[in-house]
Amino acid sequence: MKRFLRISRYRLSIMVMAIVLIFSLASCREAVSSSDHPEDYVFTLKYHDDFNILQLTDIHWNANTSTIASMSYLDKLLKEVNDHIISIQGASAKIDLVELTGDLFMLANTYHLDTFIDYFEKKAEEYGFLYAPIWGNHDHQSLFNPNTLAERFMNAPHCIYFEQTDDLYGRSNYIINLTEDGTKDSSVAWMIANLDSGASFSETELSVFRTPDHIHSEQTDWFIREHELAGDEVPAIAYYHIPQDECNTAWKAVTEDGITLKNKFFKLEDFANDENYDSDFIDRAKDHNLKAAFMGHAHNVDWTVEYEGVVLGLGVKTDKELYFAHIEAGSEDEAMQAGLRSVGITEDFDLIGASLVTLTDRSGSFDLEHLYFNERENGDFTAWVKW
Repeated sequence: MKRFLRISRYRLSIMVMAIVLIFSLASCREAVSSSDHPEDYVFTLKYHDDFNILQLTDIHWNANTSTIASMSYLDKLLKEVNDHIISIQGASAKIDLVELTGDLFMLANTYHLDTFIDYFEKKAEEYGFLYAPIWGNHDHQSLFNPNTLAERFMNAPHCIYFEQTDDLYGRSNYIINLTEDGTKDSSVAWMIANLDSGASFSETELSVFRTPDHIHSEQTDWFIREHELAGDEVPAIAYYHIPQDECNTAWKAVTEDGITLKNKFFKLEDFANDENYDSDFIDRAKDHNLKAAFMGHAHNVDWTVEYEGVVLGLGVKTDKELYFAHIEAGSEDEAMQAGLRSVGITEDFDLIGASLVTLTDRSGSFDLEHLYFNERENGDFTAWVKW
């Protein structure tokens, strides 16, 4: 028996050392170059005119979230969006893609993680869409390991998501090309770029001390390479979480420099992007047929402006977790009144809902609508406002 125990302990020690070696080698694995295999980052979907992209942002499920109440809200919102699309485009139309632009979680546990992904899998089956998550600055601040979230995304059947150990900043940098037949063998009609705009890379639970960052130059380089792969004439649209400095520049142009730019919806707080982090993304990507960039992060802002040929839009915060703006029709606040004038709404409501982009054709044209959806005891409030 003693000899058996010695052998068992020996074998156990060998197994432990082997496991340690495997993890050591994995952690020392060199990052691959994103420029060597740009096609690895590309997913493809079949394009059609009036391709509908729903943006949900800053859902913020956390340890205090009532998933039943939140799912009830999302149920109503998704039905409203689906019915709205059908009313405009016909019975065969639907939500094609859902972009989840960050801060899906904060201080959440594995129950919320599993329930969230299971919910979107169920809704993807029901409505026929795929969904594409992007990291926000709070998504790594949860009670589960961030890698668990990444693995669940990559293993979910209706989820489009990609990560690899590479030389790009962040976690959620990948491309969705809309092609003629839905494969990489046909021409690209639109390119959708998903980028990590400052979530920071975390390998541990509850990473509360990492601060928001910005889109780095190597990510812009990557976008340009991916666009060249798709084709120089292909129109592109980008989704990420944190507004970059171009949003502040455009806001200053409107409010301080007196430049007349088309701007609409509400801006009731700062964009919350640190002025020390100056991104070059819009400045360079606009020369590579970038038509629009949509983001989230600022809960009291859903402002949209066309600046230097690119539409910069903040999506409407989704659901009621954390803070959101209450819009008062009788308020004397100038920013609130400016927003109310731009949307034509004359009653009180909460600034929560969703944003819908419809790619109308291959020329680069698109429509943008903001949905404000509030649950109310005497009948839910619904308002669609077109950009």
